[in-house]
Amino acid sequence: MASIELRTPKNKPAYYKITANITLNGQTIRKFSRFEFDPKTLKTAKQRAAAATAAAFEFEAKAQKEAERSLSGAYKPFQEVAEEYIASAKSKLEPAALLRGNYDSDKNKANTTLNKVGYLKKIVSVAPWFAKKSVPEITREDCARVIEEIKEKGCLRSEYAFILPEYAAMKNKSFTKMVVGYDISAYTAMKCFSGAAVTRKTAEVVSKILGVSVRDAFRFERDERPLSKKTIREYVLFANQVLHFANERYHSVQAEFKKPEKGTRPRFVDCIHEDEVKKLMAEISKYPIQEQAIVLSILNTGVRCAELAGLTWSDFDFKEYTVHVNKSLLVFRDFGYQHTAIKESNDRYIDVAPEYMAFMQQYKKHRESIRNQLSSELYGK
Repeated sequence: MASIELRTPKNKPAYYKITANITLNGQTIRKFSRFEFDPKTLKTAKQRAAAATAAAFEFEAKAQKEAERSLSGAYKPFQEVAEEYIASAKSKLEPAALLRGNYDSDKNKANTTLNKVGYLKKIVSVAPWFAKKSVPEITREDCARVIEEIKEKGCLRSEYAFILPEYAAMKNKSFTKMVVGYDISAYTAMKCFSGAAVTRKTAEVVSKILGVSVRDAFRFERDERPLSKKTIREYVLFANQVLHFANERYHSVQAEFKKPEKGTRPRFVDCIHEDEVKKLMAEISKYPIQEQAIVLSILNTGVRCAELAGLTWSDFDFKEYTVHVNKSLLVFRDFGYQHTAIKESNDRYIDVAPEYMAFMQQYKKHRESIRNQLSSELYGK
């Protein structure tokens, strides 16, 4: 129970010393404060003592509440709470839910943890003051300020490397054999030697393979671009998720980030033209049926490569001539191929031409015949 004690120092106004007794984990902790009064307003000792007692009880209740919240972690800094959120099961299901199973078996990190770790690293590097601030102390002004700092300081800085023609000509073995023993895929090596932009790390590995200096073999270009409105929205979404997590776990009452407006970025799209389609159709007939199926599927549906790879026969409705796009097939360096659910807004049914469906039925029968043949050869059936 709180107590008061009148203090009358020399040459200074009198005041009441307040002692509050806080209980945490069965132990009593003392907290101190003081109550200063105006003798002209509180004229009698009884009035002063009553006001001091009321202030003491209010101080003790507030101190008890703050101590309990501090013990529970309610006053943890944003960075620490964000790390807890990223490690939690809740984070691993937001914003994109897993298609099947649990997180540890499917390892769907592209839509979840990896991006969130990146968002937190950017916030820590760009606005360390915000990362260190305790969650309940974060204000609306802080939220607005940190987003502005991310806009100003968080621009995309990329460095691209291009192999010089004379060094590209030094290739003397297949890409598969070339990359053996090096931390690079044959596909990445092929891109590099074809003149495509690669990272500095890839350039260094390729230079090591060729036995030359990376400065001699590659030309480097830097690209600095402001963050898009879409990316800013993703930072806001992540920060709000952290604050909501803090509120659910520690009952911290805090401000919320205001979502910025969606931005539109005009861009020129060079689509394939009718005469080019005719040439393509004539050309692909020379290739195996699986490669024909890939090209015809892209032409008829317009799906992304990962969405195309994620299609299964159950997605094809041969009666209604529709294709249901509801998942992607992604590949991760450490975890291999994984099916992932696409955004709900991207889940769609696509109407396609009957001729395309007829071809896909033919392709399906072709696949089934190959499977039956292999089964017969392996199991004698």
